[in-house]
Amino acid sequence: MDKDLYEVLEIKKGANETEIRKAFLKFAKKYHPDVNPNDKVSEQKFKEINLAYEVLKDPKKRQHYDQMRAVGANPFAQRPPGGQPWGGGPGMGPDSFADFGLGDLFEEIFSSGGMGSRSSGRRGAGQSPFGRGFPQKGGDRLAKLEGSLLEASQGGDKNIEFEDGKKLTIKIPEGVDTGTKIKLSGQGERGGQGAPNGDLILTIEVLTHAFFIRENNDIILKLPVTFSEVVLGQEIEVPTLTGKVHLKIPKGISSGQRLKLAGKGIRSPKTGQKGDQFVEILIKIPKEIPPSYIEAAEKIGTESFNPRANIF
Repeated sequence: MDKDLYEVLEIKKGANETEIRKAFLKFAKKYHPDVNPNDKVSEQKFKEINLAYEVLKDPKKRQHYDQMRAVGANPFAQRPPGGQPWGGGPGMGPDSFADFGLGDLFEEIFSSGGMGSRSSGRRGAGQSPFGRGFPQKGGDRLAKLEGSLLEASQGGDKNIEFEDGKKLTIKIPEGVDTGTKIKLSGQGERGGQGAPNGDLILTIEVLTHAFFIRENNDIILKLPVTFSEVVLGQEIEVPTLTGKVHLKIPKGISSGQRLKLAGKGIRSPKTGQKGDQFVEILIKIPKEIPPSYIEAAEKIGTESFNPRANIF
């Protein structure tokens, strides 16, 4: 096969990462072996787009490929006997390239130095990555998994469905946070002819809660209270991630002060210890002030208490 990788995915050379992935998903869904069983043409097309994506999604591999094309080199052309593969390594005779295709090309490029080895050894004459020698492992699939703060704090099973219709049930560990990655081995793209499948890499994104704020493994709750609850030191109900609890408001507490509910935070996935919940007091005054409040305020105004005594 002698095709430009950008043409394989039908994208422009300057395509960005999003455009590359969008094109790949479109063609992968169309030519996937599960959609086209026993269709050799679709199978070959799927291999081509998978390999094209594996190269173009990686900035280093893509740069290397672009450099080869820029100098007019044909990566698919037969090398003369004893020729050097991409500037280094032992030469190979012309018979080695009898079935040299797209998969062979990139195993040669990225295992012959400078880009990191994709396999532990060199391929022998006429060995293709599909079925003989070193079958190519399927590509990894990357996905974002959204969940609520409550789901993240409790963990459990979550059902997901991909664009190609594949469904999975994922076990979410207790206490995960945004940025946590979960790898599911063998749930990525299908490997070529007996090669292992790639992996599924999930990145967790915890959605913002309406009133709970997460700080590491602690939970912050800004709780409105009334003037009378503060003055009288009343007991009130407070929501937590595991249900409501009772909390006594200390008399005379000020807005902005925090009260701690020990062990009412999120369990650390690493240590197993639970964080705390901090209740930040916010004293609220109604817009329509009742006469009783006005009377109380006038009476308090005659007292000697001056909250600004230390700043004047």
